[in-house]
Amino acid sequence: MEVRPVLIFLGLVALGIFLALIIRGTEAQRLRRAWFRNTPLPRVQAEESLARHLMALKERFPHRTEAWYLKKVLSDLHRDRR
Repeated sequence: MEVRPVLIFLGLVALGIFLALIIRGTEAQRLRRAWFRNTPLPRVQAEESLARHLMALKERFPHRTEAWYLKKVLSDLHRDRR
């Protein structure tokens, strides 16, 4: 009888982890789409440019999340347009 609440708890924890992973991936995808919308370059050149920006940021600021790097690239893009 006491095993059931433990299984429910473990199921909820697993569901929470799964949802967190989906949301994290979704944020990075949303930020990538924002990059492509906000850059005037053709798709291939925009992808190369984004890869160069990400590589430079990863060397300068190691151990950050993909979303952090993408937010930084987008903020730099908006800052440079001012």
